[in-house]
Amino acid sequence: MVKKNFRWILLSFILLISITVSAQEIKVSGTVTDANDGTPMVGVTVVVKGTSNGTTTNLDGNYMIKCNSNDILVFTFVGYQQQEVTVAGRETINISLKEEVKELDEVVVIGYGVQKKSDRTGSVVNVKAEELNRGSLTDPIQAMQGKVAGVNISKKGGDPNSGFAVQIRGAAGFASSTQPLYVIDGVPGADPTTISPDDIESFNILKDASSGAIYGSRASNGVIIITTKKASKNKGATIDYNGYVSADQTSKRLEFLSADDIRNYVAEKGITGFADNGANTNWQDEIFRTGISQSHSIAISNSTENLSYRLSYNNQYNQGVVIGSDKQRNIARLNLTQKALNDILTIDASLAGTFEKNNYVNYGGGMGSSNVFYQMYQRNPVDPVYDANGDFFEFQRDFNYNNPVAIAKLIQNQRDAKNYFGTTKLSLEPIKGLIGSVNLSYIRNDSETFYYEPTTLYAGGHNGYGRRSYSNFESKILEATINYTKSFNEVHNITLLGGYSFQEDLNTGLSAQGRDALSNYLKSNNLGHLNNVNVGDISSWKSTNRLISFFARATYNYNSKYFATATIRRDGSSKFGKNHEWGLFPSASVAWDIKKEAFLEDLDIVNQLKLRVGYGITGNQEISSYLDIMYAYPSGTAPNFETGEDAINFAISHNANPDLKWEENSELNIGLDYSILKNRIQGSIEYYVKSTYDLLAPYSVPVPPNALPTTWANVGQIDNKGLEINVTGYAIDNKDFKWRTIVNFATNKQKLVKLSNDEYSWSEGDKKRLWLSGRGLVGNQNWTQYLFEGEEIGTFYMPKYAGLSQDGKFLFYTAAGGVTRDINLAQRQVVGHAQPRFTLGWSNFFTYKNFDFNISLRGAFGNKVINVTRMVFSNPQILPTLNALKEVLDEIDRGLTDSPKISDYYLEDASFIKIDNISIGYNLSPKNTKWVKSMRVYLTSNNLYTFTNYTGLDPEMSYSGLEYGVDMYDVYPKTRTITLGIDLKF
Repeated sequence: MVKKNFRWILLSFILLISITVSAQEIKVSGTVTDANDGTPMVGVTVVVKGTSNGTTTNLDGNYMIKCNSNDILVFTFVGYQQQEVTVAGRETINISLKEEVKELDEVVVIGYGVQKKSDRTGSVVNVKAEELNRGSLTDPIQAMQGKVAGVNISKKGGDPNSGFAVQIRGAAGFASSTQPLYVIDGVPGADPTTISPDDIESFNILKDASSGAIYGSRASNGVIIITTKKASKNKGATIDYNGYVSADQTSKRLEFLSADDIRNYVAEKGITGFADNGANTNWQDEIFRTGISQSHSIAISNSTENLSYRLSYNNQYNQGVVIGSDKQRNIARLNLTQKALNDILTIDASLAGTFEKNNYVNYGGGMGSSNVFYQMYQRNPVDPVYDANGDFFEFQRDFNYNNPVAIAKLIQNQRDAKNYFGTTKLSLEPIKGLIGSVNLSYIRNDSETFYYEPTTLYAGGHNGYGRRSYSNFESKILEATINYTKSFNEVHNITLLGGYSFQEDLNTGLSAQGRDALSNYLKSNNLGHLNNVNVGDISSWKSTNRLISFFARATYNYNSKYFATATIRRDGSSKFGKNHEWGLFPSASVAWDIKKEAFLEDLDIVNQLKLRVGYGITGNQEISSYLDIMYAYPSGTAPNFETGEDAINFAISHNANPDLKWEENSELNIGLDYSILKNRIQGSIEYYVKSTYDLLAPYSVPVPPNALPTTWANVGQIDNKGLEINVTGYAIDNKDFKWRTIVNFATNKQKLVKLSNDEYSWSEGDKKRLWLSGRGLVGNQNWTQYLFEGEEIGTFYMPKYAGLSQDGKFLFYTAAGGVTRDINLAQRQVVGHAQPRFTLGWSNFFTYKNFDFNISLRGAFGNKVINVTRMVFSNPQILPTLNALKEVLDEIDRGLTDSPKISDYYLEDASFIKIDNISIGYNLSPKNTKWVKSMRVYLTSNNLYTFTNYTGLDPEMSYSGLEYGVDMYDVYPKTRTITLGIDLKF
């Protein structure tokens, strides 16, 4: 009986299990359609939530999936809103997905406000934190390299203590700065290098004059608005940590002769009297090292109903690949938002401090005695680093021949900088849509430098030299704005902005130097041990300037179909002459969303098609103060004819010019924003024409009637025009694998329209640019570029190489069609340009399950670089006294006996493609550790590889000022960086 009952119980239990299983596991099928037009959607991902069980829809939009009756199905497709549906035992579930407009309607930051991306009428580009370059970054601007069409971010060399040059749409200028205006959290003129890359939320670039005119006399070279991170809404308390360690190595080294090569050369040529000091030194190995750097960032944030804050701290140490060079930086930042009076009052505050210590090595100034790279390259490998006593080996083979290791290790060249940033903004909204704001900001940058050359430094003897200086910059800013936003009848939308701005900048400093040192131990820490102090060795300065502005902006859109923006700003600057202290900067732009017209509404392939046209005028006032007036300054001593004693002599600064004013930039911008294939491909096409005129520079004038031969004035004009294309594509969007790619392309054509007028002109000597120096370069023909009206800045104007004579001398073409060995008789002609014809950026973002992989490439094409390093160190005449490139042996074999001459023989194509940044990461969500919300470990490489035909160290130049396109043995080598890091969220 018991056995029979047990059998029935067992059969009942098995039947119950079978019924339960069959009730839970079912087959669900259905069709996924577009909610807009009802068409079937192919490739929609259908996943059982919380599992890896998934499928995709077929060509008819149908799917089938096995799941449990109480599961949740998740439907996703790029460009559409994700939808979750509970199965609830149903076997047929049909879904309609709606288009996702988030990408098109994301917010971009503009001057004194924000705007939907879909509402913009000017050329404004937003780059979010997740799109930036990653890894070990010495400058936050480096994170944006290659990300925006028309924004050229370049750096000559890899010195961790030097910054990047930023050029937006071929920025133009003779003597004033061509860098864009930086606005950090609403504060104009702040220094971006004082921000930790981990604190940046986004970059917003105002590229054209119609969007930048709100900043008036400071926006002609574009505006970059940096927004720092704040606490996420309703996320509660979080702690974020990012830490990494990285290793830097030179990405390329030049091939110089070894000690054995030198000895073989001496033996083959039968050279007598050569001093062989018995060493086999690789001087590049002695100077270069593997730089080990690290960074640690921690951020604590919290958000409640009325209060949110984010407190961050970053400690970063960058060790340069050159011995003696490094940078240590500490940054603390607090962002706070407080709501009060039932959300009528909002208080936003930011407080930051940056503390930096720099150790520099000397490498500028051409073939200077302390140029560590020049001395390293020329140093003979048969000379040792140290002598038998352990002291630095010094041996005077020739003039200006010094031990580079001694230069790097013995010279004190340090900087101690402290930067403070504070801003408080009070916003009051008494009625909905009307906001009045007052913003108070303060910036202070203190910098102290120490420099000392000991008495034991050079082979020829040295008396010791020390210098110490201190500089301070202060900026006080007050801005008040009123903003009103209103919609009428749900189709008329207006936003009105009015404001006032006051900014006062103060520069002060002092410097002291001396010679004949009594103690190498004291260095420049105590200048009292320097015996020789001359008149002019002690100096101090103070200057101030003010900028007062009134501005207004009105935006209107009709039913989000027709858009219009008008801006006007009036600036008054103390930097300019009394006749032109005030300037007016207007702009206007319109846009038309063609997609919303009836003839395109039913064209499903197009999701957005928006035409934009804008025109505006902006200015540039980035020059020193007091250039409009004449003043006297001490300039050494002169005999007093009455007493015979030395008296302080005063000199005149420059001629006065009451008509001195700002540079002006007028720009027309035409843009087309598009989105097609269910928002799968989107981007923009821009064409611009801009003219920068009334360029500021010291121009030549006759004496008399003028007191001096130069006067600061506004004369020149430079035009730029170009095309920019940006494409964002969601190439793959599967359940496990996603790929988003961004491509940008830009071309810019520059023309120097005018250099002079009837009153002011450039001298012939001023037009000759980019003078070269080096052993063997003698005479007055060592200039390589010329400023032509009708050409662009950076135009190479040199003799053309015609071969070698029978005795190994350079030959050049003449104007008559013949050849000559006399460089003075050779015909100069345009042989190339330093500016690239076009630039390209390509960023890719991949995710596969828990892995992420990003790769960014960047290229510049069609520009030339003159390789002065090759020119000077492939000269057969320096052997065997000095070292030379291995290339010199080929030059000798082909019969060259001449010293270097200026010509296109040394001009090289500098086109390149760089693998700028590559990163692979793995994301973990620890389930058994409650206090760790997420974890990501990653491996990143910066400047991984360069594809180029250039034979020098690196083809990339820094595009700023009037002279670039030269590689002259004084460039800190580019580095390849490997970084291992971890991101933690608690």
